[in-house]
Amino acid sequence: MGAGFVGLDTALSGLSASQKALEVTSHNVSNLSTQGYSRQSVVMASAYPRTYGSGWKVEMGVSIQQIRQIRHTFMDNIYRTESNALGYWQARSTAIDDLQAILGEPMTAGLQSSLNNFWDAWQEVSKAPESLTIRALLKQRAEALVESLNHIGAQINKLQDDLNNEIKLRIDEVNEITRQIAELNVKIMSAEAAGNAPNDYYDQRNALVDRLSTLVEVDTWLGPEGNLDILVGGYFLVSKGVQTRIYAAPNDDLSSFYTPKLEGTDVEINLGKGLIQGLLEARGQVSGAKGSYDNGTPNTTADITIVVDAANTSEAYRLQIRNHIRQLADDLEKRGLDYNLRLMVTGTGEAIESTDFGKDADALVDAIPTGNYENGTYDFGDIIDEAAAKSDPNANRYILVFSEASINGNGVVASDDTVSSYVSRLNQNGITLSVVTSEIYYDAGEDAEKGWSFITGGTDGKTYNIGAADYESLMKSISKDINDNVNKRISTVPEDLNIISSVKKQLNALINIMAREINYIHQSGKTLNGKDGGLFFDTLDSSLPLEMGNIAISSDLKDLNNIVASATDANGDNTIALQIAGLRNENLMTGNGKILSLDTYYQNIILHVGYLGQEATNMYESQKQLVNQADQIRQSVMGVSLDEEMTNMIKYQYAYNANSKMISVINSMLETIIFRLGVAGR
Repeated sequence: MGAGFVGLDTALSGLSASQKALEVTSHNVSNLSTQGYSRQSVVMASAYPRTYGSGWKVEMGVSIQQIRQIRHTFMDNIYRTESNALGYWQARSTAIDDLQAILGEPMTAGLQSSLNNFWDAWQEVSKAPESLTIRALLKQRAEALVESLNHIGAQINKLQDDLNNEIKLRIDEVNEITRQIAELNVKIMSAEAAGNAPNDYYDQRNALVDRLSTLVEVDTWLGPEGNLDILVGGYFLVSKGVQTRIYAAPNDDLSSFYTPKLEGTDVEINLGKGLIQGLLEARGQVSGAKGSYDNGTPNTTADITIVVDAANTSEAYRLQIRNHIRQLADDLEKRGLDYNLRLMVTGTGEAIESTDFGKDADALVDAIPTGNYENGTYDFGDIIDEAAAKSDPNANRYILVFSEASINGNGVVASDDTVSSYVSRLNQNGITLSVVTSEIYYDAGEDAEKGWSFITGGTDGKTYNIGAADYESLMKSISKDINDNVNKRISTVPEDLNIISSVKKQLNALINIMAREINYIHQSGKTLNGKDGGLFFDTLDSSLPLEMGNIAISSDLKDLNNIVASATDANGDNTIALQIAGLRNENLMTGNGKILSLDTYYQNIILHVGYLGQEATNMYESQKQLVNQADQIRQSVMGVSLDEEMTNMIKYQYAYNANSKMISVINSMLETIIFRLGVAGR
């Protein structure tokens, strides 16, 4: 008799399956506008038949095998990859737009306008050097230039601070997302273990991974228990239900700039591309400490090791050095360089040692030996090692050799390989070598040995004639060449992905060189009162060099008579005014492998920022299209279609009605069998 109810069970299974399918369809329609929702479908299969009696098999209807979530995993990966690049270019594009707004070029209110007015004012002073009215105009325009420079510096610093704060907020967002993913992993694993399909949890988790991929470069691993583990930079930020946080740590001592590190360690984590990396590069992956060279402060420190070859310079030559080394120091001071002097004496038969004298040129002079020495040989490599060990690695490093002999002193020949190794070791340590020697050793030493010029030329240094009649001019020439080399170093900014810090380096190089060159010329002339000229520009903080935010007009210029326009106090002398006005077009800067004027260098900065902005904007717009395309393709698979759902609703409704009718018919048949046939039988 049990077999008689089989048809009822079969219809009941169809009724139940159709009802569940209608519920899933209703769920899809309800989430039509839900962000990140993936449509679901019911997977049905024929139920296992039952065997009755002697092999009689009866079909048992339908069973629901799975409520399937429909997604396109490959397109998910494409979407996340493109979203990652979109976040990166979005950060760069936004930062450059803000930077361009600060610079205000090419608008009439930009820095170029202030510079033009300043140079034009010097030109006017040259026409009437005694006019207090024109001097007042110059002072007014100089003050406007200084105000503009300090204002731009303050705005750029604030932009960096804003980006730095956003980096911290985005790191916090990463931690919040990974926390939620870890919690969802626990819920999903529990549901999976119970045999359920937590599709809505899957959607929530996938939406979080989508957002996370915009912030950082994400690798995912789907575990057998349903967990989705998250790897960033080779580290698990989510492993099943365990989250590992990252934190924003200062990237250097006394720095306020953040860098992402792994929780519980001091390990900097590589976030790959993404919004956070774009913010890091836009701000600059540099130290944010005050006076940081990487963040734009010009490095005007010159660490100079003066090497005196006692055995190969006569006492008369050493007397010349003693009498004029102060002029070298004084000229470096006038040029605005923060110098440090060191003395190294060779050829005395003693081990090479160096002594630091800082700015005390008098003490250095007293330490230069007198008398005659016979031991003329030494190893120039030892000089390099000593200078590299004792000099400041953060400074611009120089070795200045006084020797009337070949490279290792007369008597020991240096091979070509040895001389080449000297050049390599000097460059590795960032040391520029200049040599004051006899002209006969410029190009060749003893026994076909290479001359000094091979090494000086290989390190961007120079050779000078030790037999010069005018040692005062020689020392000033050495000072100028050191100054020019410093200018070259601070104005040569290597190409990298940093944006604001690189632009700050260039702008501060321009300002620092311009101000120091003006100061040097201004100090060489006479005031209207016949006094020696003083500084034109001064610092607000004497511990830092001239730069944006740290530049002012000298307080001495409150008296307009102290503006220097003449080399002498002769009436109508406009020599200094013309020299300063001419700096505008003088080749003082180095950029893109070229020697440039101040104006051209600034124009190159603006062109470079414009190029970066165009590149970032174009890439951002392109990435938006790629992200939209990838999203449209995956939405065509995972998105809810009303037409399709309405079709399914009608199909499942008819199936439900049909199964309901089948149950009604079978019920009627059973009722007849049980009640009517039973009555007739009695």
